[in-house]
Amino acid sequence: MNVWLWNQRDRRFEEPTADISSWTLVAADSWFVEDSRMRAFDHHQARFARAAAEVGVGKAVTTDFWAAVLEKLPATGEWFPRVDVVEAPSGSERELAFRLRPAPERTRELRVLVPPFSDPRATPDCKGPDIALLEGVRADAREQYGCDEVLLLSADGHVIEGATTSLLWWDVDTLCAPDPELGALSGTTSAVILEEARARSIPVEFRRVRPEELFGHEVWLVNALHGIRQVKEFVDKRDVHDRVVLGEEAPLVQTAPDDGNGEKAERLRLWREWLEAVSVPPGM
Repeated sequence: MNVWLWNQRDRRFEEPTADISSWTLVAADSWFVEDSRMRAFDHHQARFARAAAEVGVGKAVTTDFWAAVLEKLPATGEWFPRVDVVEAPSGSERELAFRLRPAPERTRELRVLVPPFSDPRATPDCKGPDIALLEGVRADAREQYGCDEVLLLSADGHVIEGATTSLLWWDVDTLCAPDPELGALSGTTSAVILEEARARSIPVEFRRVRPEELFGHEVWLVNALHGIRQVKEFVDKRDVHDRVVLGEEAPLVQTAPDDGNGEKAERLRLWREWLEAVSVPPGM
């Protein structure tokens, strides 16, 4: 991993003079790059600028900063870069950082844990500070249940989002997303999908939904890295609901239904193709 700190005075990135791995992550934003093409980069810029302003360094996120970020991106290959607001252990002035990271392997479907606990984040309204915590939650889910993602639940049991994903689901031909008052992070990929749905005159509704109300529906968990992934199985480990039944009894696991005529598969394929097509070089 390559990491640089932003020199505001000279308007350029510099290699850190010391190890910054122990510095506090105050805010962050990441996006997927493939051969210089990016999706909704302007959304990522705006989201990071808002987060930086909320923690007192908004003035440092300038056009020069973003130009320098783009200069660091290789022209070819798959990458998952991240911009950060970081703070040294001494509590000195907060700084901007850029990390150039190879993109992890991308997948197209998910096995998802419904956990027996509510949202564990300390700062659910800011992307960054809880990244390590959520990575730990997902690691535990992989080790114990073979799950790729974990749902984050409100105190009263409604689904907010995934640990690293935004939730979307279909109720027949209506595209649904969680009620914004539940406090999900602003998802860039979900935002562009919902914008496109409205442009296509597809009904869009925001609802409060409990995990069991998703069973039997076409459920997508989306993010910048993977795009649209379909939930194939839920593993429900809530204390009050230790098994899921749909059709024949299936302990712990609920598999997404197949409509038998391929319409849902075709809809998913077309949306994925559209999402890939809107990835463009910056400035286009």
